[in-house]
Amino acid sequence: MKFHKISWKDYHQACITLVKKIKNLRIDKIVAISRGGLVPARILSDLTGISISHITIESYQSLKQKKYLTITEVPSTNFNDKTLLIVDDVADTGRTFKRAISYFKNFRVKKIFTLAPYLKSQSKHIPDFWAKKIDAWLIFPYELRETQKAFLKLFKSKEKAKNKLLEVGFKEWEL
Repeated sequence: MKFHKISWKDYHQACITLVKKIKNLRIDKIVAISRGGLVPARILSDLTGISISHITIESYQSLKQKKYLTITEVPSTNFNDKTLLIVDDVADTGRTFKRAISYFKNFRVKKIFTLAPYLKSQSKHIPDFWAKKIDAWLIFPYELRETQKAFLKLFKSKEKAKNKLLEVGFKEWEL
């Protein structure tokens, strides 16, 4: 498995690139797919002034994708006649975006756009807006504990996991 650690600088640059792409759209609400979409949605909200709502869809457990996507939390906002921007951190397989879109189509929304800073080639859903295509397991700057636990499980020993984390770009102080 190939890994790619994303820095905060790269993450912010990807989000700023995306703000430039959406600046002429009239979006009423950003909807973050929790948990991964919360950070880019917050950055986009800061840069655009558009408020955020969120939906929680569970799709991964450790490094493995779950067979069924579960919506565990839904927004209480009325989305009738609204234009939504659904945001996640990565379009990996596209299943999470498809599940979110199908949920929001139950409302009388005006339009739905999707956005992810990162896209993988195998995604069955290509977001309307994305910044970079990277075909590797992405390690986001806000996933320190989660990544360490997954590497420990994957590499079976603390020493092997630590060495691999250092190899992919973690610093000693992060561990």
